[in-house]
Amino acid sequence: MHRRYLVVLGLVTVLLGMVWAAPTTASAQSTIVKVAQGKVRRPALVLPDGTRKLVPTISGGAVAAAAPMPSDLDDPNVRADNTADPGGARSGVTIDTAGCANRNPANNVRVNQDCTFRRQAEELIKANPVSPRNLVAGQNDSAAGFNHCGFDFSFDSGQHWGTGIPPFYQHLNGPVAGHTITGGPGTGHTYDAASDPALAFDSQGRAFFSCIVFDINTPASAVFVTASVPGAGGSFYNNVPAGGTSFVAVEDSSPTIAHDKEFITADANPRSPNRDNVYVTWTVFKFGTTCGAPADGTLQFCSNAIFGARSTRATWTRAPTR
Repeated sequence: MHRRYLVVLGLVTVLLGMVWAAPTTASAQSTIVKVAQGKVRRPALVLPDGTRKLVPTISGGAVAAAAPMPSDLDDPNVRADNTADPGGARSGVTIDTAGCANRNPANNVRVNQDCTFRRQAEELIKANPVSPRNLVAGQNDSAAGFNHCGFDFSFDSGQHWGTGIPPFYQHLNGPVAGHTITGGPGTGHTYDAASDPALAFDSQGRAFFSCIVFDINTPASAVFVTASVPGAGGSFYNNVPAGGTSFVAVEDSSPTIAHDKEFITADANPRSPNRDNVYVTWTVFKFGTTCGAPADGTLQFCSNAIFGARSTRATWTRAPTR
C-alpha cells in the first residue's frame, strides 16, 4: 500500500514538473523580444500625401538587450570569453578584447570595473548636490547573462570607481492595482533582462537608480526605481522585494503592454514644498490584434503614450497616469 502511494505521488510530481517546466508558447513570448526579432512591424504614420513616416517604437537599448539569441552568442560584444572560438585556448589582443589593465592606453580612468569583455552601453553620470565629489554612473551591462543595468560610484571626483548590479532580480512579477496598466495575475517569475538606466539625487544626497526590466519568454515588463540611503553615495541600492510595490513604479504581464525608456528626476531644492519627491516618466507601448493597417489578427502596434508616477518618501504613491 505504501509503495502504491509512493508511485502515485511520483506520477503527480512528474506531471507537476512537466506543467511547471513546460516551454512557453510563442504567443506568450516577450513583446519586446518580438519587436527585436521583427515579428511586430514598425508602426508608421501615413500622411495625407501618402508619405509614410515611422513613429517611435521600443528603444534601441531594450531591443539590443532582447535581441541576442543562441546563434548570436559568439559575437565578441556578447560572449564573456576572450577567444576567437568559445572554449578555445588562444586569447585575443584586439581593442575589443583587451582586459582592464590594457583597455585604456590613453590613461583614461575606467568607470565600470567589469573585465569580462562583455559590452556596456547607454552610459550616464550624475553628481551629488550635497557632496559634489560623489559621482554615480549607470549603463546597460551584459556582464552576467542577458543584458542588465549596471551602476558605478566614485567619492573622489572620478579618480577611482566601484561598480555593481542593482538588486532587481529577486522580484517576482505580480501586478498590483494602482501600479499596473492592465492588471492580471502575473507570471510569478523573476525578470530576465533590463535596459535604459536612469539616475537622480535628492536634497539629502540620496541616489536613485531606475531601469526597465522584462522577461524573454513571457510578456512581463516593469519599471523599477530603487534608492540608496543618504551617505551611501550610490555605492549600493535597496533590494526590490519579491512581492509588493516597494520600488515598483509599474508592472504588467500582458502581451498588449510593453514598458519602455523611463526617465527619473528628484526635487533636490531644500526649500521646495515637494522636496525629495521623485518623479518617473516612461513610454507605454500598446499592442493588439485589431490594430494596424490592415489588421490581420497578428499582434501589431496600437499606440504609445507617456505615463508618469510620483514617489514620496521613496514609496510610489501616485498611480501611473498619462
